[in-house]
Amino acid sequence: MDRRQKRGTLISWDQQYRIGFIMPEGGTEALRIKGINLYPYAHAPQVGDTVVYRMWKDSFTDMKVLVAEVDLGNPIKLISPFASDTSSYANEPLSWRIKLSIVACTAVFACILYLVMNSYQFAPENTNKPPEGLFPAGSEYYVGKRDLSDVVFSCDSRRQCLQMTSCQEATYFVQHCPGFEKLVGEMPCEKLWCK
Repeated sequence: MDRRQKRGTLISWDQQYRIGFIMPEGGTEALRIKGINLYPYAHAPQVGDTVVYRMWKDSFTDMKVLVAEVDLGNPIKLISPFASDTSSYANEPLSWRIKLSIVACTAVFACILYLVMNSYQFAPENTNKPPEGLFPAGSEYYVGKRDLSDVVFSCDSRRQCLQMTSCQEATYFVQHCPGFEKLVGEMPCEKLWCK
């Protein structure tokens, strides 16, 4: 063990505030320890635990910091809190809470992704659409044309072919309505609306 490391006993511990006091071996004055400086984090400190501690002093701020580790029979290596490389505890195994959090976050992300992908409607791309403005709305050449075979038509005030909305309606108006425009230029009205 490093000569600068000393032993003591944890004489009090407040789990809520994560603060306690260490009584050094052969000492008379207890030392205050913060939970962030008491290793290992996975171990819940108990009054009476034997701890190994070391005191560091920051040369810039003149601040003293106590770092300790509960003696669980494992090799103890205390690292200065002021050192730039504090990766000695990076190789510790992840606690079960961290592992559970990772699994839960992954499951939630997967569920959200599933719901988004499941609700997204993939529409087939229409490659048969004519140039915009070439045919009036409702023309048989447009995707989404309506089947109006069961609709009963009647003549009304419309007289122009471009006022129609479907092939069936244009055919009915050409055949049954007097005064209806049967030609658009040189093209028959039915040819404009029907394939």
